[in-house]
Amino acid sequence: MKKQLQKMAICAAACGLSLVTQAQDRYLDEVFDNSEITIQKDITYGINVDFLKHTQLIDPSYVLANQAQIAAERDSLLAIIDAGGQIPIDFFQPYAANSNTILKVSELKMDVYMPDAGADTATERQTIVYLHTGNFLPPVINNGPSGSKEDSVVVEMCKQWAKRGYVAVAPNYRHGWNPAATGLTGGVVRRATLLNAVYRAIHDAKQTVRVLREDYAEDNNYGIDVNRVVLYGQGSGGYVTLAYNAIDRQEDTETPKFLNPQTGQSYVQPQLVGDWRGFGGLLNLYTPNGQSADIQAAIHAGGTLGDISWLKTSASPIISLHCVRDPFAPFDTGNVIVPTTEENVVPVPGPNQFMPRANNLGVNDVYINETFNDPYTVRAQSIYGQSFDHYLNNVTVSTEAEGLFPFVLEHSPNRFQNEGTPWEWWSKDDLDNLVAAVNAQTGGTYDANDIHNGALNTNPGQSRAKALPYIDTIQNYIHPRLQVILEEVDPVSSPEREVPQADVTVFPNPAVNDVTIMTKGSGDIQRVDIFNISGKLIYTRDRIEQPVLNVSTQSFPKGMYLVKITAESSSVVKRLMVK
Repeated sequence: MKKQLQKMAICAAACGLSLVTQAQDRYLDEVFDNSEITIQKDITYGINVDFLKHTQLIDPSYVLANQAQIAAERDSLLAIIDAGGQIPIDFFQPYAANSNTILKVSELKMDVYMPDAGADTATERQTIVYLHTGNFLPPVINNGPSGSKEDSVVVEMCKQWAKRGYVAVAPNYRHGWNPAATGLTGGVVRRATLLNAVYRAIHDAKQTVRVLREDYAEDNNYGIDVNRVVLYGQGSGGYVTLAYNAIDRQEDTETPKFLNPQTGQSYVQPQLVGDWRGFGGLLNLYTPNGQSADIQAAIHAGGTLGDISWLKTSASPIISLHCVRDPFAPFDTGNVIVPTTEENVVPVPGPNQFMPRANNLGVNDVYINETFNDPYTVRAQSIYGQSFDHYLNNVTVSTEAEGLFPFVLEHSPNRFQNEGTPWEWWSKDDLDNLVAAVNAQTGGTYDANDIHNGALNTNPGQSRAKALPYIDTIQNYIHPRLQVILEEVDPVSSPEREVPQADVTVFPNPAVNDVTIMTKGSGDIQRVDIFNISGKLIYTRDRIEQPVLNVSTQSFPKGMYLVKITAESSSVVKRLMVK
């Protein structure tokens, strides 16, 4: 399907553009105001091992030395969680305060932003999951003012998405690695512990998506469209989002750069931390809930892809936003640098490398052949092919990077005085209070002025007023593309939908033991195909030639299914929930 998306607009600045719209369209524009959205805070989406409560758990040798006790504790925890019981307090208290258990756990929380039911009648709304930044350590401990679902930019963007009609979900994910490792093995330890932190964050993100789909199947508290779930990652969350979208086999974690030179084995050991889907492992408590973790698009603002080999034709479409001179996540290619210590961790390809690769693979075909005449697209395309001074080497923006918005800001020869996150801001008063609380809790000596001034190096003049034009650019660049992507989503291979919906009945819905499919006035049922949410065919029956069909659902895992009913020469798709 070809469609030309046009909007009347004016340019406000080279990087921050302000759009003047002539009409309001859901998802493309804000159609609700602040009084018409609701925010549900701190919803538990999972319980899992907390590596900050017992930091020795990041050391595989410690885990293997205590394998028997850890396995017993894990089995006990899984049994309690499965039975819906109460986990003993010993498991929640930090190891330094309570050594009765080796495993320490925390509840993982998410915030949900959505249009208020009184203002919005839609019950299936496109959903964006926002993965925050933070260098995989908590704010302050990561030597920065941000790093949680409470970050100013997270709250602002999620509110804006809800006002556009989306459901926006902001989860916290687990932290914990050793950025300060030194000595002969310091580089190995930094790389090993960071890669595992990213890997665990991927598991948490997948758990979030599965729990959202499970809620739809059982209660539909949030009114999401389970076929249109998008992942948006900022900074560190960008690494997670891109890896989540690209890794689809365990072998992806075994590329040469992820092999420990001392052992020849991958830094990521699934028998300890779980497989790429997020299941199994001594240090992982997630189990399947019958739902898919598939996403329909991946958007990143900062962060990079772990390895170019991860990209395959199976990846979902990618939209990229990145500062050309980002000092921590390379725009072209280079080493990941973490602000905590400003040390190299791992070499990676930036969007100037992986977006052309994705486009050549056809990953972004769904939108790169569309015609976008808005000023944001014009601005992005005007930068393709240009060369810029860089703190390492001059960089030329690829002419094949369609789908990438490169932000070009002032240049400094000092790497750590270039901007990478102009859409972020924070309150110094809030930072003072947070630092005091962290010092009181940890016995630390963190200095709020040092953290504030250090963060200003890469975001000078930070403020909400500075950030909003950049956020405006992000919003108006991603949403036209996102709507083209999501318009084409169909896990049932684009079946015909010519039978009037009212002429086909699927009941009871939700189903428990069986479901009845009935046609009225559309001829006999010829064929029934039932697909799970991933699009996998799990039931088919042909040559039915009768108006009623009973199907047993006792063997179906609970969740949402799509039922394709073919009657005569036409067909219809119905959603079915199985409890």
